[in-house]
Amino acid sequence: MMTTMLRIPMILLAVFLLSTSIAFGQSNLIAIDVLIQPGPKMVAEAKKWNTALREQYPNGFKLDEGHLPHITLIQMFIAESDLPRMLAAVAQVKSEFDWRTLELTATGLYHFPTGQNGLAGFLIEPIDQLHALQQDVIEAGRDYARKGGDESAFVPDQSGSPFDPSLFHYVETFVLNQTGDRFNPHVTIGVAPLNLLQELEQKPFDKFTFGANDIAIYQLGNFATASKRLDRDR
Repeated sequence: MMTTMLRIPMILLAVFLLSTSIAFGQSNLIAIDVLIQPGPKMVAEAKKWNTALREQYPNGFKLDEGHLPHITLIQMFIAESDLPRMLAAVAQVKSEFDWRTLELTATGLYHFPTGQNGLAGFLIEPIDQLHALQQDVIEAGRDYARKGGDESAFVPDQSGSPFDPSLFHYVETFVLNQTGDRFNPHVTIGVAPLNLLQELEQKPFDKFTFGANDIAIYQLGNFATASKRLDRDR
């Protein structure tokens, strides 16, 4: 009987330590975005459209230092301890790939539903150079991908907007579901009601071209925004 009684606290202790370990592991993850910072033409167009959307929906986020226009190459969760190695791997890709010659084209509008609203953005033509650059970044980060990220992996949302749990799944499965033939390059420009976005998408869109200003790594914020640059902060 005494042996049995001793086993129960030991089992409870093991469960406690396991749950603590899991929680610690999750809190030690960060959600990152390896991205292209577009040139001035795209930045100007994105901010113009963002202002127009916010006039219709003031609760939408403003494009600013915490919500920079960008083209995502990959999103993923990594351990914070792996960040220096991830930064070095992407820096090597950046030094070897001729990204400064990218000539990109915005071809139209899109939206991603989030309840009654949607994330709006520009669709970018998925040219071969973009696919090649994305593949190089995937290979660079392959050993660092982790699972189990939650809200703690993101930059806190100062507006108080809740995180949609689907965002965590989106980031965790990005390389699986949003790359290669499924790559959908885009630049997010804001949030607005679905009916407004659907109406805007029916109107003619004037295509425009732009270049790349940089390749960078950011920590993601709410709505998968590029919120905190990591390859300059460390």
